[in-house]
Amino acid sequence: MSHSICAIVLRGPFDAAAAATFDLAGIPLGDDLTLFPITHYYTACWQKTLGVQGDLEGVFPPSLIFPREHVISVLMERITGREPLFSVIATDYFGGVGEQWAQVYRGHAPADPSVTAINPALRLLGVKAKRGLDEFDTAGLDRIRHAPDSLDRYVDLAEELGG
Repeated sequence: MSHSICAIVLRGPFDAAAAATFDLAGIPLGDDLTLFPITHYYTACWQKTLGVQGDLEGVFPPSLIFPREHVISVLMERITGREPLFSVIATDYFGGVGEQWAQVYRGHAPADPSVTAINPALRLLGVKAKRGLDEFDTAGLDRIRHAPDSLDRYVDLAEELGG
């Protein structure tokens, strides 16, 4: 069974109406965390639409498509009204083989550049693993296996925008 997600995991409250204006559909994870599925097409479109330039700082995977556009932190700031604590995560597994990546940000800057895996990223966001589970499973990420189909439209939009 495959597991292929790319998402923002936000710590703390946010304005759902503001999130909806950016087509961010939050999935509550509990423990004051919300998952916002994204794709690199999504971030390319919003980067172009909002006129945001540049990339986030961080260490990025050489072989995994991982959104790094600066617009990610801009969106989190706009929907929270503060300097948010969030992580960008990605998984690409099939049959237990594959890879994952994560970066954690406070506002526009990496919270800890040495954290590049999802479990340590979730720990920085305050997740405490339950007995017999890791942070990934404790947060419920094992139940979310793919991006929602609603993000598919960003493939064509990115092409139209030249992203």
